[in-house]
Amino acid sequence: MKRPADKLDEQDWIERYLNDQMPADERTSVEAEMNADPDFREEVTSLKRTHEIMHEAFLQQRAIGRIKQLQHQAKYQTHRIRLVRRSMVSFATVCVLFIAYLSFTPVSFPDSENDFSVTRSLSDDSVVVAQKRIFEQFFEGQMHLVDGQYALAVKSFEQIVHVTDIRPYFREAVQWHLAVAYLKSGQPDKANRIYDQYAHCIDCEYRIGLVNRWKLWWQIKWAQWT
Repeated sequence: MKRPADKLDEQDWIERYLNDQMPADERTSVEAEMNADPDFREEVTSLKRTHEIMHEAFLQQRAIGRIKQLQHQAKYQTHRIRLVRRSMVSFATVCVLFIAYLSFTPVSFPDSENDFSVTRSLSDDSVVVAQKRIFEQFFEGQMHLVDGQYALAVKSFEQIVHVTDIRPYFREAVQWHLAVAYLKSGQPDKANRIYDQYAHCIDCEYRIGLVNRWKLWWQIKWAQWT
C-alpha cells in the first residue's frame, strides 16, 4: 500500500504501523517512505514518542491507582486490626474482672437462718436438746466463718456431718459450709472432695446458685495450684 495522500489517512497509516497492525509488505512501504522523506520520518518519530509518553502515563496512572487501592486495603486492614485489638483488650479486661470477681468475692449460700425448710418443726416441745444443739453448732460455724475463725468453723461443721438423723437439706447445707471452711483454713483438697460430691447433684435439696458454684470451684482450684 502506498503512502496515503490525505493527512488524516496518513496519520491512521502511521498509527497502524506503530501499533503493529499491518502486514510485512505494508510495513516495508512505511519504512521505505521514512528513508526517502526526512519530514515523514520525523512525523513518525514524533508520533512514536507521543505513543510512548501516553503509554508511560497510562502505566503511571495504573500504578497510582494500584497504590491507592493498596493504601485503601492497608487502611481497612489496619482498621480491622485495631477493632480486633480493641475487642481482644475488652474481652481480656472482662475476663480479668470476672476472674477477680470469682477470686475475691465471698461465696454466698441461701439464708438458712430464715429458711423454714431447714428449721421447720423445731420447737421447744418437739425437739430434744441434743438436736437443737446441732442447729446451734451450725449457726456457730457460720459465725466463725464471718469472724475469720476458720479452724473453729471446720470443727463446728465436722461435728454436725457425723450426726446421722438430720434432714438431707440441712446436711447438704452443712457440707457446703464445711467446704468453704476447709478452703479458708488451707485445706483445698478436702473442700474439693465436698464440691465434687454436690456440685452436679440432681436430686439435692440445698440449691447453690451457678455463679457461687463457679466462685467456690475457682477459689478451690486456685488454692490447689498455688
